[in-house]
Amino acid sequence: MTGEHAKDSGQCPLCGGRLVAGQKATIPFVLEKTVVVVKEVPAEVCGSCHEPFMTGEVTDRVTELLKELRHLQAEVSVVLFPGIPVAA
Repeated sequence: MTGEHAKDSGQCPLCGGRLVAGQKATIPFVLEKTVVVVKEVPAEVCGSCHEPFMTGEVTDRVTELLKELRHLQAEVSVVLFPGIPVAA
C-alpha cells in the first residue's frame, strides 16, 4: 500500500503488474476500535491487482490524519484526503 520503491520501479511489488500514476484510491485503515476509510488518496495503482501505493509524502499525511481520528468514538469514519469528513 505504500512504497517509494514501487514508485521508482513502476512495477507492483505484489504481482509484478504495471503501476499507473496519477490515480485516486479509497483505502480502509483498521485502527484499534474503529475503521477509517480515506477517499481520494493520491496513489499509484497496479493495473493488474489494483493495489494502491502511496508516496512517502502522502503516507505521512495519512498517518497524521489517522492519529487525529484515533480519538474519535465512532466505529467507522469516512474522510476525504487530506482529512475532510464526508457527509453521510
